[in-house]
Amino acid sequence: MTTAPQHSIWTSKPEPIEGAPEGVREVLVSLVPASHPHVRVELQYVVRDGRNVEGPYGVRVQQALNAALDEWKPVGATLVRDLPFVKLERVARMVLTFGQRAPDGSPLNMSAGLFEPPPPVEKIPERAEEMVRVHHPDVDPAGAPGALRRWKRLIRLAEVQLEYNAAAAAGEKAPATVVAEKRGVAVGTVHVWLSHAKKEGLDAQLGPDLSVVAVVDE
Repeated sequence: MTTAPQHSIWTSKPEPIEGAPEGVREVLVSLVPASHPHVRVELQYVVRDGRNVEGPYGVRVQQALNAALDEWKPVGATLVRDLPFVKLERVARMVLTFGQRAPDGSPLNMSAGLFEPPPPVEKIPERAEEMVRVHHPDVDPAGAPGALRRWKRLIRLAEVQLEYNAAAAAGEKAPATVVAEKRGVAVGTVHVWLSHAKKEGLDAQLGPDLSVVAVVDE
C-alpha cells in the first residue's frame, strides 16, 4: 500500500504580544506542504485568555529551512496561487487545538468554529445522534416509516464520519480501511458514505484527515 505524502507541521510556544492586554498570546503555526516541500508557510494566531483562538492574522511564505539552495524557487504570484491555503489553514487549526490546551486541559475554542477531537469509541453513537439532531432537526425517527429510514441513514453516515476521524487522529495511515474492516464493507463503500456525509452537512465541526500530517519538533 502506498502511503500518501505528508505535510510537516509544528507550532511555537504562546508568546506575549508587546502592547497587548494581559492574557493575549501569539502562536505561530509552520507548515511544509506535501505538494511544495521546498516551501514553509507560517500562520499567525492569537490566543486570548488561554482559551479562544483568533486568526490567522498573518501569513508568511518562505523557503523551507531544510531546503537546499538549488531547490529554492521564487516566492511569486504563481507559487502563492498554487499553495493549498484553505487546506493548510484547516490543518493548522486542528493541530493547534490538539497541541495547545486551555488551563483546565480542554481543547482551545477556535473562533471560526470549534474543531473538537473525535469522541471516544463508546461515545460515537451518542455524538452521531447529536450531530443529526443539530443538522437535521426536521427528521423525526418517531414519525412516518420514511422518516425513520432517513434517520437511520443519517445516523450511519455520522457514525462513519466520526469513526474515520477517530482513526485518522489515532495516526492510522488508511482510516477508511479501518472503518471498512470494522463494518465489513469495501473501502470504496466507506468513501461513498463519507461523500454522502459531507453532502448532508455531517462533516461540520470535524477536522481534516490527520493521516496526511506529520507533526514534528521545531
